[in-house]
Parts: sequence; C-alpha cells; structure tokens
Amino acid sequence: MLHVFGNCLTSGEPGYGNGDFLDRVDNWDETEDPDEPETYRGGPVVVRGQTIALAAEPGEDLVDVLRRLVPRHRELLLADEEELRRRIRVDIPEVLRLDQWNHPDLAGGLRPSESETFRQIADVLTTGDLRRYAPSLPPNTHWSNWPDSGSL
Repeated sequence: MLHVFGNCLTSGEPGYGNGDFLDRVDNWDETEDPDEPETYRGGPVVVRGQTIALAAEPGEDLVDVLRRLVPRHRELLLADEEELRRRIRVDIPEVLRLDQWNHPDLAGGLRPSESETFRQIADVLTTGDLRRYAPSLPPNTHWSNWPDSGSL
C-alpha cells in the first residue's frame, strides 16, 4: 500500500485511497486456502506474472510464506516508478528515498516530532541538503521488529 502526502498531488486526498493498494499475487485464489483464510494452500505463487516456487507447506500462515519472497524477489513486490508517481507530479524531483530507517514506536507514545528520523527527513526536505540525514539509530523497519503489524 502506498501512502502519498504533499501539496501537489495529482489526484485524491493525502494518505491512501483504493488505488493505492497494490495487488502483487496474481493467483490469490489458488494460494490462499478457501476453508482457512490467511493460510497457505500450497503450490507456486504468481507475482506480476512470474511463477515462484515456494519452500512452504500447506497449512502455514500465509503471511509467513509470503515474507519468504522478499530476499530473492524484493523488486517484484515493491512499487515500481509508475506506481510511485501515479499521484505525484512527474516534474517534482525525488529528494530522498529510504529503504530502511529507524521508525518511531508511535503506539508507544513517541510523537513523530520527537523522532530523530523524522526531524532529519524534514531538514532534508526543507533544505535539499542530503547530509542532514545522518541517522545515529539503527534501522528497525524489518518486519521482524514489528511482529504484530497488520494484525489490528
């Protein structure tokens, strides 16, 4: 899912809309067990037309099975340039792209303005100076750091 923010969006409101959910698994009905939702049925997964054999057993949690795709098939899963730019004007230059960062635990009471990461990103956006992003905290955006994410 893409979250898009800014004052120059080409469509929709800031945040996300229905078009910002990116379907990646082309054969979802063959992958998910119809009798046990969110459970792997077995067989290959097709992502953007590419068939991928999985080292997984039927009955495993589907989220765990799909996470195994990331090390070898990361680029197939991420948004491509066309998807990223769908609601952002093409004449706006990219300033900073992060694949990993130290994300604050907002549920734990930390406000974004108290986050080193978000303060530094704001400095980069304000000044255009990439040197302003110099994190001292290690990245924590790997899914294993947020085991309950998506289970609201």
